[in-house]
Amino acid sequence: MLITNISQLLTLAGGPQRGKDLGQLGILAESAVLVQNGVIEAVGPCDRMLKAHPTEERYNAAGKVVMPGFVDPHTHLVWAGDRAAEFEMRLEGMSYQEIAEAGGGIRATVRATRNASLDELKTQSRARARMMLRTGTTTAEVKTGYALQHPGE
Repeated sequence: MLITNISQLLTLAGGPQRGKDLGQLGILAESAVLVQNGVIEAVGPCDRMLKAHPTEERYNAAGKVVMPGFVDPHTHLVWAGDRAAEFEMRLEGMSYQEIAEAGGGIRATVRATRNASLDELKTQSRARARMMLRTGTTTAEVKTGYALQHPGE
């Protein structure tokens, strides 16, 4: 597949950046991307790519920005429960310690996770993973930790 007419292609060429260099995104204007078997094989100016890779399978990305997916190196995807009430408590000025003493905090999440069935955890985790993908995260390292014991992880 050849993705053509990309208004801005963010290559992020040059490796990790710091400070003022964070704005250096390796932007290519009016470009194209060749994808074969799910792998990016080539990028470059659209006119050159059209000549070099005459494929019938094309996607016109006119007016669009194409960028790499986000990588989330630390996420807790598998958990149960809802701590929305704690947000209200925090807004009312309660400390985290006071919330924990009232039965909230991380221990509330641990309890809810331990009490959830495997099917519930799978269903909720799949929904969270789908949301991450829909919003641009293509790679995630999923951490454990809410069972607090090896067998429950």
